[in-house]
Amino acid sequence: MNKIQALVKKSYKFGLVGLLALFLLNVFYEIQNLDSNRERHLSEHYISQGVQETGAINLVTSVLYDYRAFDTLGETTVLLTAGTILAFMVPVRKARMLGTRFTTLVSQTVKWITLYVAVLGAYLISFGHLSPGGGFVGGVVLAMIPISLTITYGVDFSEYKFKPAQKKLAEDIGVIGFILLGLLGVWTGANFLANGQAHFGPGETGELISAGLIPFLNVMIGMKVGAGMAIIFSSLVKEK
Repeated sequence: MNKIQALVKKSYKFGLVGLLALFLLNVFYEIQNLDSNRERHLSEHYISQGVQETGAINLVTSVLYDYRAFDTLGETTVLLTAGTILAFMVPVRKARMLGTRFTTLVSQTVKWITLYVAVLGAYLISFGHLSPGGGFVGGVVLAMIPISLTITYGVDFSEYKFKPAQKKLAEDIGVIGFILLGLLGVWTGANFLANGQAHFGPGETGELISAGLIPFLNVMIGMKVGAGMAIIFSSLVKEK
């Protein structure tokens, strides 16, 4: 019976790998056969009309949160899945960081620099539609706060300051908030995750409150990415 169970488990894993391989082959095939002229037309449209239609000076942000917001939703879903799986893998018993020790100078520096990292992350998220940055970059910067605390002081101290339940709640709020904001497009009679097409108003280009829903989507992505990265790192450094 044990041999049969082991064989079933191995077959299950091989089946998943096979399905993934078929999926990737299909993706590569579709990419190879894309209409290059159509893609060139789209890129020219983004460059020439992006600011006018979305109100976002940062054209990368306008693409991520307006024209191709479905891709962004898929990316956040992947990160949510990875964070959730690793959270379930955390050992039940109390865990500690593997013997990292730093001098007083390093410990005090990390303590003082945390505030500056928080300000930088908040700035990148808030001004992501006006300048280089955005929810992804700002979220990664904010994630460096619990990560640096974990490396310097250990997992126990980091999770005392940023409890796992709080990080998971922030991650969930980010994903759910992103989806709810997307549904506003449907509510206005446009499409899911519509922004300019839903006539939310790009506002006055260059102002902080502009670009319709994009600044709020940046906040949701920042919460999701920051909490997700912190959860993943904390789960990986724990010893079983």
